[in-house]
Amino acid sequence: MFCCLKNCLNGVLPAQAVHIKKSSNPVQLDTAHMGHEVVIIKNGLRACGTGGVLANAPLVQSKSYFEVKLQQSGHWSVGLATPNADLNQNVGGQDKDSWCLTSNHLVLHGGDIMHRLVDSSPTPTDTTGAVDPSASDRSVELMTPASAPVFPAPSSLGTGPGHGSGVPQEGDTIGVAYDHVELNFYLNGRNLNVPVLNVRGAVHPCLFVDDGAILDIVLENFSYGPPAGFERILIEQSLL
Repeated sequence: MFCCLKNCLNGVLPAQAVHIKKSSNPVQLDTAHMGHEVVIIKNGLRACGTGGVLANAPLVQSKSYFEVKLQQSGHWSVGLATPNADLNQNVGGQDKDSWCLTSNHLVLHGGDIMHRLVDSSPTPTDTTGAVDPSASDRSVELMTPASAPVFPAPSSLGTGPGHGSGVPQEGDTIGVAYDHVELNFYLNGRNLNVPVLNVRGAVHPCLFVDDGAILDIVLENFSYGPPAGFERILIEQSLL
């Protein structure tokens, strides 16, 4: 836990004291709706530790968009959740109140696999040309049932660190777009084509972290920009 906090705070605050300032944007991660072992810093924009956290504003406008920067790898989940979601779990999408893309390349809801991304990077081989059975992407294949729907990710995904693999990696940016009909995920500006339907309730952006993962939520000044017609999250008062 100490190592996670050290990395999480690195470059953000002096070691002697932690001072939390209000962000100029009223939307931020909500310390009143987070797991017991989650740490929120960087003016309410960075999550580390273990568990989930919601943003403090529900998605009430017709087309909302936000981004999440994968600052440090580990186990993470990104998506939407209602205030009833269990934020003490270390993986999102395990209950009926959360819909998440996870670091295992799965889209989960209610503990069910809705979609599965496939790593499109070349499979490591030995000097004889044989496939290396210890390749890291085998773990995804082994942990998911053969019946899970497979969605090969695009082979070219912008200019982020993971653009050649088609699955999120450390340093990448995940975009999340929601229009009350579909929830869609983007990787470095390119649609992953894993739409999620039947999202129910008053949903908020949610992040889940574990095993050293550090996530930054980006609510304005986006790296890749929202899809056509979508915009940053607006609080309810500003819609009146």
